[in-house]
Amino acid sequence: MASTEAIGYSTARLVLPIITLGKVRVQSITSAERGFNWLGFKRNRDGSLICQGPMAGLIGLLLWTLAIIFIVRFA
Repeated sequence: MASTEAIGYSTARLVLPIITLGKVRVQSITSAERGFNWLGFKRNRDGSLICQGPMAGLIGLLLWTLAIIFIVRFA
C-alpha cells in the first residue's frame, strides 16, 4: 500500500463513520471479503454499509484534497 493511500485509508476509517453517523464502516486491511459493488460498497446484515479498502483510500485522499483547496482558497 502506497503511503498516500495509507493516509487516505486512515482518514476515511476515522471520518466516514462520524460523517454517516455509523451507517458506513471501512473494511479492515487484512479482510478478504468479496462481493462489493462497482462503487466499492457492500451492505452488511445489520443494514449498514462496508466500504472497500481501496475505495476508502480514495475517499480519504479526496477529503484531504478538498481541505487543502479550501485552506489555499480562503487563507
